[in-house]
Amino acid sequence: MTTSVFPGPIRQFGFIVPDLDAAIGQWVCLGVAPWLVLREMVMEGCRYRGELSEPTISIALANSGAMQIELIQQHDGTASIYREFMDATGGGINQVAHWVEDVPAVRDAALAAGWTEVWSGDGGGQTPFSYLEHPSSPFAVVELMELNDSTRSMGEAVRAAAEAWTPGQPIYMN
Repeated sequence: MTTSVFPGPIRQFGFIVPDLDAAIGQWVCLGVAPWLVLREMVMEGCRYRGELSEPTISIALANSGAMQIELIQQHDGTASIYREFMDATGGGINQVAHWVEDVPAVRDAALAAGWTEVWSGDGGGQTPFSYLEHPSSPFAVVELMELNDSTRSMGEAVRAAAEAWTPGQPIYMN
């Protein structure tokens, strides 16, 4: 693997954590805040290694400069990319994400280059995504997330809130 099929910069680092609020606290100590938290979401219609998988997760998003940090906690035992990673490692950095306008086209290019799709869905019809792995990748997973009006505005809001945040202000976004 000597060339990239992934366009643009890495936009996000994703961490799988056993306790979302404890992980947020650790990041706040590093000066990363405020956090947009979405709790107890059922990931409907997702596919994990080809099989239907609908785990319940919570996620938190914050920025450090231009880099978005995502924390993911799975609340149930449903087989998923998150449960697989947590069981294997106890948590930590799981994925890097590229935000792309055409997930199917980039995914197909990655598959043609030897990547394997391990997790996919469409966010309830809102935001297609695909997680890919490759035996020679330096990370467990590369995520493709569709960059559309909704994801663009959310990313901009999280980044703007981080730029305006100072220690002592609330650590959660309203």
